[in-house]
Amino acid sequence: MTAKRILIIEDDLDLAENMSDALTLEGFYVECSNDAPLGEKLIRSGNFDIILLDHKMPVLTGTEILKQLKADHIKKRIFIISGRPSIEQILKEENVFDMVSGIIDKPINFEALLEKINQL
Repeated sequence: MTAKRILIIEDDLDLAENMSDALTLEGFYVECSNDAPLGEKLIRSGNFDIILLDHKMPVLTGTEILKQLKADHIKKRIFIISGRPSIEQILKEENVFDMVSGIIDKPINFEALLEKINQL
C-alpha cells in the first residue's frame, strides 16, 4: 500500500516541522510550504491526498485559497488549521465550508490529527 501524500501549508515553521516529523514517523509522505501562493500551486499539482492548510497566513489566507480552488472547481481533501474558535462560522460566511474535510484546532493535538487523517 502506498503512503498517503500530505501537503502542509503553514507559515509557522516550527509547527510545520513538528507536524511533518510526526506524520513522517507514522509512514506518510509529507511536503511543506510556508508560502501560501506556492502552497496553492502545489495543491493544484494534484499530487497530494490530503492538504493541511493554515487559515491565517500572510499574502493569502486559507479562506482565500479555498475560494480560488472553489472558483476553479478543484476539490481536494483539505483540513483547515486554525486557533480561532469561530473558524467554522467564518468558513460558512465565506461560502467555502463545503471545501473542507475537517478543522484542526491549534494547538495541534497530534493524536486527533492522526485520527482525522486515518479516517479518510
